[in-house]
Amino acid sequence: MTDLELAKRYAPIIHFDRNETIPFQAFGYTVLRRTGESPSFRRILTVPQDAECVIEYACYWDYDIQHMYDLEHIWVTVGKDGQPVAAEGSFHGKYLTLLVPELPGALPPTKGHIHAFCQPGKHAFLADGSFTRLIPGWRECCNVAAGGEVLVGGPFAGVYQPTEEDNQRCKRYIKENYAFEPTLNFSKPMPETVKYMTWPEMFEWIPRRIRQECDRLSKRQ
Repeated sequence: MTDLELAKRYAPIIHFDRNETIPFQAFGYTVLRRTGESPSFRRILTVPQDAECVIEYACYWDYDIQHMYDLEHIWVTVGKDGQPVAAEGSFHGKYLTLLVPELPGALPPTKGHIHAFCQPGKHAFLADGSFTRLIPGWRECCNVAAGGEVLVGGPFAGVYQPTEEDNQRCKRYIKENYAFEPTLNFSKPMPETVKYMTWPEMFEWIPRRIRQECDRLSKRQ
């Protein structure tokens, strides 16, 4: 299989809160066949001897409920038998295990696709959506605390310097268009159309996307 075919073959099934307002946009994929550094997250990705590869999915949204631009990650380890043998998801700068079939509320892979539950509004990943209740402010961040600045950090630090007007427009836009009451009913499926691109392609695409969105909000005003 090509790397794109592998990325689609093992793409995670992401479960969103029923009231989630921010649409998921794209996967940026990287296939590692030997242990090495993640190209887009601060960690070393270990490819075990009994595994074929690790597929890194950089998951992109135009917005988090508290800022513009959101990038989270899922890693799927594929065994030599063609089945997922491990998976992790990013969680606010760290990462947690996703493939825990013995955990109540977690789901086993479906035809090779692991399941991930997406924190409402903030988009961190969990093996069981009910664990969202352990996160302080999980409800308030989606409504009363919704809104925030244009956040350009991580691998994109310095690529775009938002103005104070950009930040104010972003904060107002999020609050007016994306604030919602989370239900912890994770029945909203992924969009039918999701972009796939290599990580280098996504690395070039995201800064343009941020600039375009800032321009759009400026013209909208």
